[in-house]
Amino acid sequence: MLLLSHAFSISSSFFLSYRLLPNYRHYLRAGAFAPGPFAAHAWLLLLIFPLWYLLLEALGLNSATRLSWRAVIARTVRLQLFGLGALSALIFAFKLQTVSRLIIFGFCVLLVPISIATRWLFLSVLEAHRSHIYNIARILVIGTRERAREFIRQARQAEEGHFEVLGCFEPEAAQAPREVEGVRVVGSTEILRCYLFAHPVDIVVFAMPPERVPEAKDLMDAAMELGLRVAVLPDFYVQRLGYTVDQQQVRIDSFFGRPVAALSSVPRHSSYLLVKRVMDIAISALLLLLLAPLLALLAILVKLTSPHGPVFYRWKVLGVNKKPFVSYKFRTMVPNAEELKPQILGRNEMVGPAFKMRDDPRITPLGRFLRKYSLDELPQLYSVLKGDMSLVGPRPPFQEEVDRYEFWQRRKLSIKPGITCLWQVNGRNHIHNFDQWAQLDLEYIQKASLWLDLKILLKTVPVVLRGRGAY
Repeated sequence: MLLLSHAFSISSSFFLSYRLLPNYRHYLRAGAFAPGPFAAHAWLLLLIFPLWYLLLEALGLNSATRLSWRAVIARTVRLQLFGLGALSALIFAFKLQTVSRLIIFGFCVLLVPISIATRWLFLSVLEAHRSHIYNIARILVIGTRERAREFIRQARQAEEGHFEVLGCFEPEAAQAPREVEGVRVVGSTEILRCYLFAHPVDIVVFAMPPERVPEAKDLMDAAMELGLRVAVLPDFYVQRLGYTVDQQQVRIDSFFGRPVAALSSVPRHSSYLLVKRVMDIAISALLLLLLAPLLALLAILVKLTSPHGPVFYRWKVLGVNKKPFVSYKFRTMVPNAEELKPQILGRNEMVGPAFKMRDDPRITPLGRFLRKYSLDELPQLYSVLKGDMSLVGPRPPFQEEVDRYEFWQRRKLSIKPGITCLWQVNGRNHIHNFDQWAQLDLEYIQKASLWLDLKILLKTVPVVLRGRGAY
C-alpha cells in the first residue's frame, strides 16, 4: 500500500506539472515552455520510479514507521533536491533536448506537498485499520514468570497498543500471583480449552517451556483446531545478558531450521546488500568497457618504462573475515620492491601496522604519476566485478598488516573491502595514524547505506581529479 501511495504521488505530480504549467506561460519569457505531447515526457517515469524508490529507501521514507512531521518534511525536501539534481544530470548527459526542464522542476516542487499529503492519508487509513476491533489481536499468555512479564510489557509498547492481553494461565494456578504486570491470572491451564471455546481470543502465547505445561501438545492442537494462532517464546539467553530483539545488533533468524537470536555488530540489510552488489556489477562493467583503451595504453606505458617486470602487480590481500584473494594493480614499483622493503621499514610515516612513505625510492617515475591520480587502482574494477571487492569499503590489507592489528581494528575485515571509502575522501595522505584510519573504516561499517555509498563515490571523483592519490 505504501509503494502504491508513492507511485500515485509521483504519477499525479508529474501529470499535474505537465497540465498546470501551460496556464502560467505569460509569466515566462517567450519560448521558455514548449511542452509538446505528453508521451514525449511520460517515458521519464521509467527513470523516475526506480530513482525515487532508491532515494526513498535511503532517506527512510519507504516504511510505515512513525516519523515526526518535521522529519518527514525535511526528508521529503531533500528527496526532491537530490532527485532533481540526478534527473538534471541525466538530461544533460544524454542531451535530451525534447524534455522540458520546467516540467521536471514543477514535478519536483509539486511532489513535496502531494507526497506529504499522501503519506498523511496513508497513515490515517492504516491507523483506522489497525484500531478496528477486528484488527486488535487478543492474546492469552501461558505463564506468569519473567518471560511472561517481559512479553506483556513488550505487547503494550508495540504498535501503540494494537494488542490486548486478556489474561494469563498457569499450570499451578494456586501458586501463581493474582496478576502479572496488571493482567489477571485467569486460572489453571486445565480450563484453557473451555476458555478458548467460550471467549474471543486470537493468539495463545506460551511464555514458558511447553514441557512444563501438562498436555501442552493437546492444548496447542485445540487452539489450532479453533483456527487460533499459537506462539512459543523461545528462551533466548541473550536477553538476560542485556541484549533485546529490538536492538540493531540482534535479529531473529533461522539456522538449520531452528529459530536463533543472531547477534552482529555489522548491519546486514539484505535489500541494501542486493542493491550494492547490483551497483558494483553495473558500474564496474561499464567502467571496464569505457576505460578499455586507457587501460591498454597504461599497460603499454608500464611495460615500456619498466620492461623487466610484469605489467600488473598481483596484490595478495585479505577480504571478509580474513579470506585471502588476489587483486591486481598496475605495477608502480621496481620489480624487486618486496626484497627492498626491509631496508626502508624504519622510514615508515604511518603510525601503526600499515606502511606509508611519501618518497618511497622503489616507485618508478610513471608509477608516481599513476599513484597521484589513482590510475594504478583501475584494474581493481575486475575484482569488483568478480565479487572479491566492492566499489565502496575499507581498503584490503596485507596479511602482515593484519598480524599486527589490535583487537578492535580486526573489525575492519567484517565487510567486503572496497576501492574507496571514508579514508580516501577524508584526509588520506594527511592521516598518519592508523588508529584514525581504522576509526573511519569502522564508522563506515556502522553507518553503511546506499546513500552513504553514493556520497563517497561522488566525493572520490574530485579527489582523484585533483591528484590526491596515495603516495
